Amino acid sequence: MSYANLTPIDDMSGCPFPFLDEPQSPATTYYKIYNDGGHYIATRCYRSQIKPPKRKYKREDIDILFDSLYTSAMQDGLKSDEMTVYIKAGILLLFPDYENLDKYIADKIERKQHNLYVRKKRFRRKANLNCWNYFVTFTYADDKQDEYTFRKKLRCCLSHLHTRRGWRYMGVFERAPETGRLHFHGLLYIPDGEMIGTITEKTDYSTAQGKLQTTHENDFFQKAFGRNDFEELNEMELKHGQTLNYLLKYIGKTGERIVYSRGIPTEIYRKLNDDEIVTEMDDFGTKYILFDDVISWERDIMHFKYKQVSMIDLICNPPRYGLTA
Repeated sequence: MSYANLTPIDDMSGCPFPFLDEPQSPATTYYKIYNDGGHYIATRCYRSQIKPPKRKYKREDIDILFDSLYTSAMQDGLKSDEMTVYIKAGILLLFPDYENLDKYIADKIERKQHNLYVRKKRFRRKANLNCWNYFVTFTYADDKQDEYTFRKKLRCCLSHLHTRRGWRYMGVFERAPETGRLHFHGLLYIPDGEMIGTITEKTDYSTAQGKLQTTHENDFFQKAFGRNDFEELNEMELKHGQTLNYLLKYIGKTGERIVYSRGIPTEIYRKLNDDEIVTEMDDFGTKYILFDDVISWERDIMHFKYKQVSMIDLICNPPRYGLTA
C-alpha cells in the first residue's frame, strides 16, 4: 500500500493493465476505485477497456438550433412528447425540408439525456470520493458586479485560491426560481489555516422564504461580490445526499456547465490485497466492495495524479506516462 506500487515499470511485462487471458490476482492487477456514496467500489483494469480516441463532432446550424430549443424546453419543464413537438415546430421554421427529422430529434434527445446522466454520475463520484468542509452560496450585488463580471471574476478568484492556498471547489451557477437572479452553489475544501477573510454569523429576514434565516458571511467575498454563505459540512451531511441532490437538480434544467478546480479525481488507481476486499458483486460486471479503512483521503486521494492521456498511451509508453502520486 505504498506509493511505490503506483510507479509504472519500463517494460511491457510490468504493464498494470494485463490481458484478459492472463492470470489475475490482486498482487499484479491495478484497480479503478471510486466511492458510490456509501462504500469504496473497485473494478479491475483490463486492456479490453481500451477505446479509440473519440472523433470530434462538428456542429451544424441545425445542431445549434436544436441545443437552443432543447434548453428552452427543459427550462419550461416540457417532457417526452411535448418536448419533441416543441423542438420539431421550432426546427421546421428554418429547416422545412430536413430529411428524417423525427429520427434526428429522437437521437439528439437520447444523446442529451445520456450526457446528462454521465455528468451527474461524474459529479457524484467526485463529490463522494473527495473531502469537502463547506457548502457555499455566492450572490452578486448590483453595485459591485453584473451577471457577466460576477461569473467571470468569481471563477478567476476561486482559481487563484486553488493555486495559491490549496482550495478545491466544484459547483454550478444557477438562477433563483423566484427572482431569476444568478448565483453560485458549490462545495469547498479549504485546508487548515488557508481561509481568507473573516466569517461572521448573521441573522436576517428572507423575503423569498418569509422567515428569519441564519447565514455565515465571509467579509472578503462580501466586499468583492455581495451576499454569501459559508455553511460548514460534516461527512454525514454529504453522505445522506441532500447537499448533492440540491446541486444536481439545476444541472438538467439550465444546461449550466459544472465548475471544477483542477486535481479533483473521479476515481483512483492502485493495487489491492485479498484482505482489503469485503466481497464481490455483479453490477454490469464484477465489482469489489472494499473495507472503509482501505482508502485514506490524505494518503491515497489528496495527492493522487493521473496523467490525462488515453489508456493506449499509458500502455505503449510506460516509462513516460503512468500513475503517479
